[in-house]
Amino acid sequence: MRNFLIRTGCFLSVMLGTASYVQAQQEPIYSQYMFNGMVINPAYPSMDESSSLTAVGRNQWVGVDGAPRTLSASFYTPIKATNTSLGVSMINEKITVNSQTQLNFNISQRVKLNEKVYIALGLKGGMAQYREDNSSLSTTDPVFAQNQSYWKSDVGFGLMLFTDRFFVGLSSPTFQSFDLGGKLYKVTAKSHYYLQTGYLFTLTDDVKFKPNLLLRAVTGAGLEYDINANVLLKNLVWLGASWRSEKTITGLVQIQATKNLQIGYSYDTPLQSNLRGAQTVSHELMINYRFAWNKWKVVAPRYF
Repeated sequence: MRNFLIRTGCFLSVMLGTASYVQAQQEPIYSQYMFNGMVINPAYPSMDESSSLTAVGRNQWVGVDGAPRTLSASFYTPIKATNTSLGVSMINEKITVNSQTQLNFNISQRVKLNEKVYIALGLKGGMAQYREDNSSLSTTDPVFAQNQSYWKSDVGFGLMLFTDRFFVGLSSPTFQSFDLGGKLYKVTAKSHYYLQTGYLFTLTDDVKFKPNLLLRAVTGAGLEYDINANVLLKNLVWLGASWRSEKTITGLVQIQATKNLQIGYSYDTPLQSNLRGAQTVSHELMINYRFAWNKWKVVAPRYF
């Protein structure tokens, strides 16, 4: 029981120090979401002409026992004849003794409004298993005597208006959820809403500049935001920085290792923390591979 109290006390200290985030955000948070848009908006795959495979690992609040750790993988591919894109994603997140594993399926359809402007609608459906690993607590308390698990399904949607230089999207990747199976104490999932926009400026032949804005809202909580700016050098290296309304600064770098392979890293640090003697920085690694299914196919640079 002593181990359980120590772990819970440390974790709650950090949670209280970032209360505005905890109360509002249930979905996993990502710092490189601007290059992994399907986790926010199911319509995002319609913006890409190529098939894409992305893997992300995030270690949040390093040094805090039981802090969130997230692994995710996603794949989508366009079906050219129909302007439809299909996608699948998997997410595993662990926080203290609680963990969840999700499997989601996406479909998006784009429509050409004129020579430069498209609109897309995306739908997401998935299932998640929630687990409590109470056996790791080393306690005789009967409340924590057994492991627990149950299932939940959810549906989401997304809209995206875009050109090759601009986009604006409205989405709710978790719009409605449904409990499956029995467990007395369950997580109450809240609807999440995102409004995101970005624009690509060509400053010189070798330098491009892309600012982004993301607004986040959760049912029953206030509005939060991310402001992000990225610079692309010679179509090879992205350098970026973000400011979150939770008073967190993020720096990121992404390298185009080959014409198909992109590797990115981000580092988050809060401007204040209530937990002394522990780091509360976060690390995130992203790997993206875009496919050319035949040797004549050219993979276009991805700016969004």
